[in-house]
Amino acid sequence: MVLVGNDLYVADTDAIPALFLHLRGNHHFSRRQAHRSAGRTDRPSLDKSLAASPDGSKLFVGVGSNSNITENGMAAEAGRAAIWEVDRRTGFKRMYASGLRNPTGVAFEPQTGKLWAIVNERDEIGPNLVPDYLTAVR
Repeated sequence: MVLVGNDLYVADTDAIPALFLHLRGNHHFSRRQAHRSAGRTDRPSLDKSLAASPDGSKLFVGVGSNSNITENGMAAEAGRAAIWEVDRRTGFKRMYASGLRNPTGVAFEPQTGKLWAIVNERDEIGPNLVPDYLTAVR
């Protein structure tokens, strides 16, 4: 989830719907606005993280891979293992970075404005796990 102004964006399995928070007095309440979406990813993913650019104009969406070693074929991996950049106003999206198996914890460092992500590597391979890592995303 990421809050930009009064818009709360929640990364869903195949879309980034917007929830708008309406503040009235001391009470907070929210309501889903299905007509407004910052874009869709082409394929569902259970691993997704979300961050807003420092100026709030763009969303950066981490989309995980489909499998450990393409067990489901390369077609199932299209558009995955990447961070997507989505324009909040137009919904235009482009692949910002690729080759990041499961980019989680996507965030901007507040002083430098640099994008960082934690990359979760392969799993379910016993004690011989590939190490997860924190990396700057360029």
